[in-house]
Amino acid sequence: MPETPDIPEELPPADVAAVPAEATSPLSDGETAESAETAYVPETAKEQETMLEVHPAHHAASSWKEFFIHIATIVLGLLIAVGLEQTVEYFRHRREVAEVREELRGERQANKDSFTSETTHWRWETAELENNLMVLAYLQKHPGTPDEKLPGSLVWSHGSSPNTQAAWDAAKNSGVTSLMPHEEVEQYDDTYNKLRRIDDARSLTFDAMNDASRYELTDSRLSHLSPAQIGEITTLTQIALTRHWLEGVALENTTREFKDFPPSITSEELSQIHNRKSVAERMKDPAFALTISRMKAAGYVP
Repeated sequence: MPETPDIPEELPPADVAAVPAEATSPLSDGETAESAETAYVPETAKEQETMLEVHPAHHAASSWKEFFIHIATIVLGLLIAVGLEQTVEYFRHRREVAEVREELRGERQANKDSFTSETTHWRWETAELENNLMVLAYLQKHPGTPDEKLPGSLVWSHGSSPNTQAAWDAAKNSGVTSLMPHEEVEQYDDTYNKLRRIDDARSLTFDAMNDASRYELTDSRLSHLSPAQIGEITTLTQIALTRHWLEGVALENTTREFKDFPPSITSEELSQIHNRKSVAERMKDPAFALTISRMKAAGYVP
């Protein structure tokens, strides 16, 4: 007959099985036993112990005075914030305008230097084109004259000192000009417009000189030119000198309007190209005086 297993003298308490394994594991060195109350503390109990104290919300305004004080405080805070932002923008705009003005000042000085060089080029080319017309006039009277016996040679050199407006274009594209006074912007526009007229007239003169000198592509010997070719070259040279004269007018107008620009072409130099006398001198001519009287009757005031 099988033996009956021994019955333990005492059964373990039923709630011991509910204790986690960690609570019944052997203690390591240095650890002490804890009571059941301290060995396992529910999470909810910890949360209750560490919960922050909640203060009641501020009470609502109990009177119109408190309400308006509250609104005034909010408005004042907004005004201060907006004011600070506008102050920052103001100083930023001032810095941007100052930087642009400094760049424009440097560009203006560079254009003044180009203006001086262009004045020198203009006077050189005036003498050059007038020389060419004199040689061509001699050829018209003495066609076939050997080149070495002519009173001069035809010269078609052309110098150029173009102006720049890179800083001005950059200022307009960036929108900084909208922060500048309107009168100042108009002055800059006027200056650059006059400088462009000089550049445009110079370019037209260069094209006209190339047209007048195209005979050199086939034969540069002047003695080989036919009377018809001499006549055509003379006309093209006159066109070049006329366009060159217009560049001189643009130079004279610029230096007359902008006093900080260096001296340039004078009205006397321009008059010499067209062999024009002053109005006072020409009034001594009865025919001219009669013409002026007709123009005055039409409302012209010289």
